[in-house]
Amino acid sequence: MREVSKEAFFKAIGGPENIHPRSERTESIWEVVGTRQQVGRSEPGYASPHGTPYRYWLTDDFAKRKGAA
Repeated sequence: MREVSKEAFFKAIGGPENIHPRSERTESIWEVVGTRQQVGRSEPGYASPHGTPYRYWLTDDFAKRKGAA
């Protein structure tokens, strides 16, 4: 996975795929609905302490396909 900006992350997951997060304690895993193919992840998760910085990653293949490389 490669770290990307917030803007690049949300542009990449914006479609046409149906992508939704699966929230975990320390991170959210972003997957294509139906196939559960992981395309990215973001921090923090649902139980992270207040003030945790936001960070975003895309898988290398997904980033290349979406031009977020």
